[in-house]
Amino acid sequence: VLTDTLLAYSGETRRFSLLHLTEANLTPALPAPLDADLHAYYDAHLDAFTRPEAKRISYVTLLPETLAPDMTVDEAVLQDQYTKRQSEFVVPEKRLVERLVFGNPADADAAKARLDSGASFESLVAERKLTLEDIDMGDVTKSELGGAGDAVFALTEPGVVGPLPSDLGPALFRMNGILAGQTTTFEQAHDQLAADMRLDAARRAIGDKVEAIDDLLAGGATLEDLAKDQAMTLATTDYAAGADDNDAIAGYPEFRTAADKLASGDFPEAVVLNDGGVVAMRLDETLPPAPIPYDKALDKVTAAYQADRLAQALSALALTTKTAIEGGASLGAFGIVTVTPNAKRDAVISDTPPEVVTAAFALNPGDIKVMELPDYVAILRLDSITPADTTSDAAKADRDALAQQASQSLAQDAYALFAAALTTEAGVHIDQSVVASVQSQMQ
Repeated sequence: VLTDTLLAYSGETRRFSLLHLTEANLTPALPAPLDADLHAYYDAHLDAFTRPEAKRISYVTLLPETLAPDMTVDEAVLQDQYTKRQSEFVVPEKRLVERLVFGNPADADAAKARLDSGASFESLVAERKLTLEDIDMGDVTKSELGGAGDAVFALTEPGVVGPLPSDLGPALFRMNGILAGQTTTFEQAHDQLAADMRLDAARRAIGDKVEAIDDLLAGGATLEDLAKDQAMTLATTDYAAGADDNDAIAGYPEFRTAADKLASGDFPEAVVLNDGGVVAMRLDETLPPAPIPYDKALDKVTAAYQADRLAQALSALALTTKTAIEGGASLGAFGIVTVTPNAKRDAVISDTPPEVVTAAFALNPGDIKVMELPDYVAILRLDSITPADTTSDAAKADRDALAQQASQSLAQDAYALFAAALTTEAGVHIDQSVVASVQSQMQ
């Protein structure tokens, strides 16, 4: 009885229709928000626009992008870099190629003859129990094709050539696309090469200073001293962990890690950043949560206000549409309807929240339900219920699997209940951690 019940439950399917409502379904469209409306929304939802507790941090930085403009460039070294990075600046012409290899020339010739007679390339691939992915060479240069390079590159449009030699045997080659080559001259690449060289030189210069900065801090130097003596940039930021309006310096993960740990009284230390820069910081004070000024929060206020207005409008539309459908109107008259013919309880449907499937299994045929979920409003109608298949070979296999699972589950439950009753009656306590430890040693 248990197994049959489980099989009937898990194998039952539902057919349902779904009308997903979006802003495009609204007539007329939502009007643009007025400033007075946004102000009122901001005031009514101030908690949503309140910055969390923050740390006011003074910090000094030495960044590669700051030092780079002062770094000198050696033209001879630039030319050498251009030569070493030739593959970046001189990209050869390539072809998108598939290669179908045969065991001997006779088979390859026969395949080409069939192709010329009208057979498709795909059918030749399938006959060899291969897929197009199996024979795809990707984008290749002429030299990478070896002896087949001249013939393949002679094609000016997609086509098949061969049989031609390959390192795996005679093959047919299908060319699917042409990728033009591209050459960037030294003059064209000069500015980028110079910028890269300056940044690299700046990183090395900063790396040479890190130990000196650490020594100065250990000797009692303040951030202000470093800004003066080491030409570092002194700034202040109000940093809040997880906030999306932190200053740019918080974009460095190393800064965030150090700032999260920073406490009152901590001495500044040099922290190396992922771009080769260095920062040192000091906690000045802790700031309590505070509302974000309206002008700075305006974008968030506008987005939240419009999302709220849209949700309300779609909710109202869904209710009136549901009433109309219950009165005899067609579901399809209100928009595009998606029909799911045979969903099981664990079905995953693209672009559809799982709550929709759950709701469908709680309805009776013909029932209509409004689905209101975060960022999702829809009208759900259950069309029919199909009982589980219990007679096919697949169903019998499922039943056997369920029977085995149920048997194991019942046995485990019975053992657990028996052990609990026995230990309670006898006053015995079993330390499972000790049992597990002994078992692990035995294994």
